[in-house]
Amino acid sequence: MPTRFRTIKLFLATTALFAPNLSLAQESVASPAPVADAEYSRNWGLSMINALPAYLKGYTGKGVVVAIVDTGLDINHPEFVARISKALHNFGTDKRLADVSHSVDKDGVPDGHGTHVAGIIGAARDGTGMQGVAYESTVLPLRAVDIGDPDDPEMDPTNEAIEYAIGAGAGVLNGSYGPGLLLGRYLKDENGQLKLDGKGYAIDNKNYEILDYQAIYDDPSNLVDTYNTLKKAAKADIVLVFAAGNDASTDDQPGAASAIPSGIGTLPLITPENTKDGNLYKFIDTNDQTNKGFDFNNPNTYKIVSGSDVSKLDFSDLAGSLITVVAVGKDGKIASYSNRCGATAEWCLAAPGGDINADPDNPIDENGIYSTWPQGDRANKNNPYKYEEGTSMATPHVAGAAAVIRSAFPYMNARQTIETLLTTTTTKGFEDEQVFGQGLLNLGVAIEGPGEFRYAGVFDVDTKGYSSIWSNSISGAGDLTKRGEGALILSGENSYSGPTKVLGGILAVDGRIVSKVGVSATGTLTGIGAVGSLTVGAGGTVAPGSVLDPSKGVAVLTVNGDFVQQAGSTYLAGIAPSKASDLIDVAGSAAINKGASVNLVREGAGHFSVDTRYTPLTAAGGVIGTYGGLTGGLFTDSPFVDFELAYDPTNVYLDVDRNSVTFADVGNTFNQRSVGAAAEALGSGNTIHDNILFLTGQGSRNAFDQLSGEIHASVHSAFVEDSHFVRDAAGDRIRAAFAGVGASTVPVMAYGPEGPELAPATSENFAVWGSGFGAWGHLDGDGNAARLDRSTGGFIAGGDAAIGESWRLGLLAGYSHTSIHVDDRASSGSGNNYHLGIYAGTQRGPHSFRSGLAYTWNRIETGRSVAFPGFSDSLSADYHAGTFQAFGELGSRLDTASVSFEPYANLAYVNFNADGFTEHGGAAALSGKDRSSDTTFTTIGLRASTAFPLGSVNTTARGGIGWRHAFGDVVPETALAFTGGSSFAVEGTPIAKNAAVFEAGIDVNLTDKATIGLTYKGQLASDAQEHGFNAKLSVRF
Repeated sequence: MPTRFRTIKLFLATTALFAPNLSLAQESVASPAPVADAEYSRNWGLSMINALPAYLKGYTGKGVVVAIVDTGLDINHPEFVARISKALHNFGTDKRLADVSHSVDKDGVPDGHGTHVAGIIGAARDGTGMQGVAYESTVLPLRAVDIGDPDDPEMDPTNEAIEYAIGAGAGVLNGSYGPGLLLGRYLKDENGQLKLDGKGYAIDNKNYEILDYQAIYDDPSNLVDTYNTLKKAAKADIVLVFAAGNDASTDDQPGAASAIPSGIGTLPLITPENTKDGNLYKFIDTNDQTNKGFDFNNPNTYKIVSGSDVSKLDFSDLAGSLITVVAVGKDGKIASYSNRCGATAEWCLAAPGGDINADPDNPIDENGIYSTWPQGDRANKNNPYKYEEGTSMATPHVAGAAAVIRSAFPYMNARQTIETLLTTTTTKGFEDEQVFGQGLLNLGVAIEGPGEFRYAGVFDVDTKGYSSIWSNSISGAGDLTKRGEGALILSGENSYSGPTKVLGGILAVDGRIVSKVGVSATGTLTGIGAVGSLTVGAGGTVAPGSVLDPSKGVAVLTVNGDFVQQAGSTYLAGIAPSKASDLIDVAGSAAINKGASVNLVREGAGHFSVDTRYTPLTAAGGVIGTYGGLTGGLFTDSPFVDFELAYDPTNVYLDVDRNSVTFADVGNTFNQRSVGAAAEALGSGNTIHDNILFLTGQGSRNAFDQLSGEIHASVHSAFVEDSHFVRDAAGDRIRAAFAGVGASTVPVMAYGPEGPELAPATSENFAVWGSGFGAWGHLDGDGNAARLDRSTGGFIAGGDAAIGESWRLGLLAGYSHTSIHVDDRASSGSGNNYHLGIYAGTQRGPHSFRSGLAYTWNRIETGRSVAFPGFSDSLSADYHAGTFQAFGELGSRLDTASVSFEPYANLAYVNFNADGFTEHGGAAALSGKDRSSDTTFTTIGLRASTAFPLGSVNTTARGGIGWRHAFGDVVPETALAFTGGSSFAVEGTPIAKNAAVFEAGIDVNLTDKATIGLTYKGQLASDAQEHGFNAKLSVRF
């Protein structure tokens, strides 16, 4: 059976590893803040690739899975806590599938290559040891190198690992391995390992010679398998990063073998033309059937493969799908062992790989790359970190950087990520493309976006809802297409010459681009910079302005060529109260299709002025055509202002003029029309007038409502409604004194010959009583005034005595506090109320009469806020008011065996008078004159009560129902005025004209010395309600 040589060489000189136990259940460790501290500096490669700026922006590779095709990983190493993918896999037969621990040689030395590589990529920033480039990425160890027999003998294990990474969600793949066979000064076995003599010394290769080409020992069919695998990975959007090889370390003179990368980095070079030419590489026949005398240690036995097996191989389409990496030392020079980029310069760059043996006579460990190492390696003094060198160490710097870029620009595909890394390198000191390719990796620059569009069609970017900034100055002959939701901001001085297309989302040019720009579909071009020519097609929008700092308001977008606005496109033009507007400043001509429109939007605070001319577009080469019309809320919803476009040969103007619609015309309610007329009378130059002028119809109505100060009218309703607490207390006491139906039976404090004592409510002696109360309710708005919510609590006390044979006369006094809220008008108020009154009553047979007079001193405080576009104010006022009332009631008692009834009729007159006031605040402050309202209430109803034992406790239940009607000033009105303005009338929240009144209560003689009374009183109407409680407790000691 023919033998196929397919060996893998790690691009590292030494290996050592200890096999740990598997453990994936680990807790995460928070990362300290990024800073160039000792942990950062332990791997000098981070500083060389300028990694810190990426970390300071918050990009660390988080969320990106990096597949590491290598010798395995010490998964118990503390640097990888909670960041090892559960999809880890072993592709050898020597261990379980989930066991990715490294192999150990016969001397107990572990193979730490994979662990060292993984540390450079993703070691944690945890305050100890060192940190990886992408220290918050997820590492996916795929053990496919140094594994003994592969689990699938028909498939190369590294290819199998790459295919596996596709399904495991890898975004980046690191391959620090390459071909194992390489002609050298010392003899090697078929696995690429040095042959040693009996004393342990390498045996000289007497047939050694420097080849003038790169020898490819791999069977062509293996290469095709690898090519197909890489194509699958590229299609799956994985960034592929491979080592260039350490071939120069074998020879005193590198020769052609290291003039280009070996291994996978070479594959894109394989084309029919290059194969035929034979100057870059040659295929060596290693088949023991067709080349029986083959000895890879002896070039004289080499047979060059030709013909159909290799002549048609073309892997050139892999270019752009991978990066190959050469190594530099701490001094920035190409490492002594490293291959050069050579003909692969297009996809090759340099990264820190260390050069411990740059001076073979004086090796310095610190010139290597410091990274993680398997724990428990006695040969490494059990140190879990180690210095190593090789392109194996350079490659993970790039893979880690790719992970950081993918976390920063999650919308970029693999090709765009690769181009970003390749076009943002440091080139000063790394100019020789044959050695360094595109230059030295510079993550700090790459984090600012691509540096060059090298090829057409590569940067067709769908931002997928993300927004980001590309601040590099992008050059090249390539083009840019922006798709998808989200904003892409170009802030550099860009010189790329390919066209720019905006087909979705926002492209903001805050710097400069010289290419021609086309906007269509759902795309928007914005910015404060400059573009070449600009064509806005159907569905497209152009909108000058800063995405990064919208507070800058109106802006200028410069077009250094011609400007074309086609039918169906929109110019989103901001206009500012400062009389400035957005401007498209065109160096060439401006051609406007009749089907194009201007959408006006407000920019900035403050009020606009009428009779103003704005200039949204100017073209030095002339304006051709006119817009089809104006759109946007500022245009369509401003009822008081007319906007019109005007033209001259080089400009488009926007004229703003006052029309004939008055403020009052747009009002829908009495208050809105009244306030509107008063606000308009303030005249131009007044901040209220000028800010209303540019509001929408609904916006102006909302402003009128807020400006109305209707709470000053609504307080009339609130305090007139509250007046019933005083007359209820007086009426309740008189009914109780005559044992009336539905009256409380709670004892009073009576004064007789023996002094004060608790006595029945019917005591003929002078009696003192008290009652606490609390209630809450609301009055609904009527479409003009808004709903008013109120709550009241207080206490009333009194004393009365018998006058004559059947009369009783008393005095009362009390205090209450009222809270008022009119939420829809952002208004509130409160009142401290002091009550004084006189009451009297008599009873003749079943007929009763009760009456009284009362006055309440009200101390009122109000506060309200006014806010609408362009204006805000906070206002307060305090003033005095008084409530006078006179009331009387007739009732007639009807007794049955168990229940007593009393039909009754009640009449109450209430006058509320408020002093004048002036609000404290700004331009919206109102003043009001003294005002008064008169309201009369009539109530007819029926009361009932019954006494019954509740167990051993004497109990009285009482209740009542009635119908209350209000007339007179049920819709309160007050006259108000703005400072310097004329008076206008405002109506408040109305009192319910008709309401049902309810009462229910119970008195319980808890003991022979203690009695408690509880009462509920309520009012219900279609547009109002109130619920109240009071309680009485008497205890005899």
